Amino acid sequence: MPEKWVHDATGSFHNYLPPGCEICRQGASLVLFVTGVCTRGCFYCPLSVERRGREIIFANERIVSSPKDILEEARAIDALGTGITGGEPLFKLDLVLDTIRMLKRNLGSEHHIHLYTGIVPGESVLSKLRKAGLDELRIHPDPEQEDVRLVGVLKSARNLGIEAGVEIPAIAPAPWIAEAVQSAGAFLNINELEFSETNADMLRARGFRVNPNSCAAIGSESIARSFMHYGIKLHYCSSVFKDSVQLRERLKRRAERIRRAFDIVSDDGTLLTGIILASDLQAAIRVLENLGVPESMYELADNGIEIAAWILEEIADEVRQIGSPQIVERYPTEDGLVVERIPL
Repeated sequence: MPEKWVHDATGSFHNYLPPGCEICRQGASLVLFVTGVCTRGCFYCPLSVERRGREIIFANERIVSSPKDILEEARAIDALGTGITGGEPLFKLDLVLDTIRMLKRNLGSEHHIHLYTGIVPGESVLSKLRKAGLDELRIHPDPEQEDVRLVGVLKSARNLGIEAGVEIPAIAPAPWIAEAVQSAGAFLNINELEFSETNADMLRARGFRVNPNSCAAIGSESIARSFMHYGIKLHYCSSVFKDSVQLRERLKRRAERIRRAFDIVSDDGTLLTGIILASDLQAAIRVLENLGVPESMYELADNGIEIAAWILEEIADEVRQIGSPQIVERYPTEDGLVVERIPL
């Protein structure tokens, strides 16, 4: 069993990182949400109103209407792997199997795929998943209700060549889960319990209180640390990591893929671009030509001329004669949501 513990600045710690987590930490994992339907009714479920109980598919934050959308999103972040989640993904088993095959066929056999499920799948389902190409299985049992089937399904998955483990939120000590993981030679992922719009009332009713500096539940990390003495493969993922590092790294990968020669990728994964707002765009272009700005450093946009920010800062005085120069920070997403505008 691994003994060396690694801690990071976000409060996460581990003595073992499943392959899916290694990819996630690079921001290189596509999060594929295949359905919001689930019959479990977990009091801590953080799913949004937009997704909960709905027959809807998301690839990261993008609504999916066809397999093409999934591939486009995967390529947009240069994804090294995909995590399939829900709701309950196995309620859509045929879709999951088809999607796994599609991802492997188009992105290569090395594209790692892991799946989350609250169901204890039987041998037949496990075999179908493995045959389709599933690399890693994460089972989510009810931490408060012992399930004697857990050891068996973890062992069965591992015997088929699937990396197998358990993933739970840190809500209470659960010795039976640690013992099952140990017996099966599997891994345990523990997530810091988080407050969301949809679970806040239930968490408060259970006595949990939110950390004033984050959305994490006070005391959740301490519960996670209580699992450290079992000598099992363990990874604890903090709320800060999921909400900042994971998203930031994914945005940076996307930004690097779509950036133009004159875009700057920020440390937060946003894109910085200069823009000239002008009523007479042809006059603005003539000014740029007269100033010797290379054509590769600007292009026409719907609302003006987008240009390298560092060049615009140098020529801002001349540009003010024909328009309004600004530096724009935006997300590298389809809608290009603007974070900030800085007039020059």
